[in-house]
Amino acid sequence: MNQPDIRRYRRELKKSVRGGRLRKQLMTEFERSLAPLLEELPSPSYEDLVDAFGPPEHLAEMLLHEIDTRPLSWKAKAALVVGVIAVIFAVGFGVSSLQNVPEDGVVLSADDSNLEQVLQHSTFAMTEAFSYDDIDWDHPREKSAYLIEIDNTNSVHTNIFVYYSDRQPPHTFQVPAGETRVFVVNDPRPGPHSIAFNSPDGTLSGTVRVLLSDSPI
Repeated sequence: MNQPDIRRYRRELKKSVRGGRLRKQLMTEFERSLAPLLEELPSPSYEDLVDAFGPPEHLAEMLLHEIDTRPLSWKAKAALVVGVIAVIFAVGFGVSSLQNVPEDGVVLSADDSNLEQVLQHSTFAMTEAFSYDDIDWDHPREKSAYLIEIDNTNSVHTNIFVYYSDRQPPHTFQVPAGETRVFVVNDPRPGPHSIAFNSPDGTLSGTVRVLLSDSPI
């Protein structure tokens, strides 16, 4: 595991302990606790690790309380197992809670007075024609907002579905025939997003533009 943020957290965790034997035990317990997090977030940032475990020095203190350098009785072993399980459960719960947080979005019409300001504060990501296949992008963690501009050139309305989580329903909204709508999200979940389309008669005609922003719009 050569990810720089994980290496940084490990390095700071090691600095919190003196003595090779204790340090080895500490890192063993940390790796056990890290495993469930990596199943949910294969490439966690340093901030993700702090959110999951706390600052390195605090995690070291907590794990050291669970480590006894003397031979362990069966009661002590049981207490150690319980402590490790508690850490793993806390990490798993934290990651699950993060993924279960829904995005909040707002739909703006083409004549909305805020639309021009919204567009000015965003950076271009892609433009695609309406498609029977989903249109995908991977939302970067460092981007604080995204907007989707939908220009429906069809003679019937188009239904839009924006998927961002396997655990949350998609954003849904409708763009009337011949009109434009802009969908704005200021609290995006990082990772895969996709846009799907359908219409009452099955026809599709229009373009979609995705823009990203470094700050809330």
